[in-house]
Amino acid sequence: MYKLRDATGKLQPAAPIKGPVVEPPVRDERKPAQAAAFSLPHIDVSSLISWLLARWYWVLIGAVVGALIGIGYGMGAKPRYTVYTDLLVPPANLQVLPNDIYVQNQQGDTQLLDVESKMLVLTSGNVLRRVVSELGLASDPEFVGTDGPGFSLGSLFGSKPAVADKTLAAMRSLSERITARRQERSYMVTIAAWANNPDTAVRIANALAKAFQEEVAQAEADGAGRAASALTDRLAELKQGASDAEAKVAEFKRDHGLQTSAGELISSQSMAQINVKLVDANARLVEAQSRYNELTASTPNQTSPSATLQSPTLASLRAQYATVKQTVDSMSITYGPRYPGLIRARSQLGGLEQQISQETGRILRAAQVDLDQAKSVVDALKQQAASARSSVSMDNDAQVRLNDLERDMATKIAIYQTFLTRAGETTERQQLNSTNIRVISSAIPPLRRSWPPRTALLAAGGTFAGLGLGACLAIATGLLGVMRAERKAKNS
Repeated sequence: MYKLRDATGKLQPAAPIKGPVVEPPVRDERKPAQAAAFSLPHIDVSSLISWLLARWYWVLIGAVVGALIGIGYGMGAKPRYTVYTDLLVPPANLQVLPNDIYVQNQQGDTQLLDVESKMLVLTSGNVLRRVVSELGLASDPEFVGTDGPGFSLGSLFGSKPAVADKTLAAMRSLSERITARRQERSYMVTIAAWANNPDTAVRIANALAKAFQEEVAQAEADGAGRAASALTDRLAELKQGASDAEAKVAEFKRDHGLQTSAGELISSQSMAQINVKLVDANARLVEAQSRYNELTASTPNQTSPSATLQSPTLASLRAQYATVKQTVDSMSITYGPRYPGLIRARSQLGGLEQQISQETGRILRAAQVDLDQAKSVVDALKQQAASARSSVSMDNDAQVRLNDLERDMATKIAIYQTFLTRAGETTERQQLNSTNIRVISSAIPPLRRSWPPRTALLAAGGTFAGLGLGACLAIATGLLGVMRAERKAKNS
């Protein structure tokens, strides 16, 4: 190594330049002096070692002071105890209803965004406020400071922070003590929380996880509550619309005399029934007309009437007539015409003939009556059918308008019923907690503090730092002494 001024001297020319000598300006002569004044002295390893050995006690003092500072900081600094809690935050919640109001996200990017959003909720003000309220951190000196003998502006002016300010201060302090991080390629979220006491750190981490679950559930409940409120507000109008539609249908039926049974107009049912009765009446009329025509087609004799005149009474009279006729014929052959028994038999035979004639007339009259009744029934049913046909025609025209009113009524009732059911489901959904956020591992008290490091490590670090500082002071002092000596030698 060589001195800086030796290096500058080597740059000067060895022989003087011939010619007129020009005196340099005064300021040019002063520059080398100034450069020499600020030039560095010659430093080598032996000089450094000599300076360190000459001032070894400085190095020792620096090491001792550094070690004491490290030990003092390790023993006097407030310790920090950090605990960790693992939460599984899947993006899809439990589907407690078949048609839940919250759509299940299926895309991976959307699910990750959902988890990241929930991580922000984890460190939000609502969650912190829940933790502060549950653990009473607003009255904990660790989070809001102490009101002891220490100097503070509040004690100077005689004022104390309000309860709200304490809560806000506790929330700010708590927000600086917690962190949340999601594990890569997973839905696992790790919560880290520290405090000056391990039990307090554990309580904070557990309370934070619980408050996070409650906040997410409360957010979903609030969303369901808002939806239920909107549906309920709409229900009154929908109910009124459905009632008005029903009233219009009833009023239209009443004004037009429309009555339905099993979804069909009564007039149409009556028309169908009248038609059935008319068909039966026509059949009976044809039968009665045919029977009457047979009875009146030929004049049967009294003793052997036609087959259409068969009746129990007539059959009995025929039998008696046959018996008496046989008796008369027998007695006419045996006895004379004036025989008393023959006279009685002939008188009895005449009475039977009269009875047969009366019975035959009665049967003809009955057939005539049946025919007349069948005709009257057919005529009455035809009149009823004509009247019913006119009524059905008018009712069918009204039925077209009634169908429109009934469709409108059915639509409004269906919408009202849907809203009513949905409002009931949404109201019940508000009472259900469908979040599936789970605590995988709860916080446990740590074995050692996370900050500051161990006292032995701090003492070692302080010792090395003191050694370095003492060595730097010794070298700086030696260098300063050499520079002073050279300056004095030059000035002399």
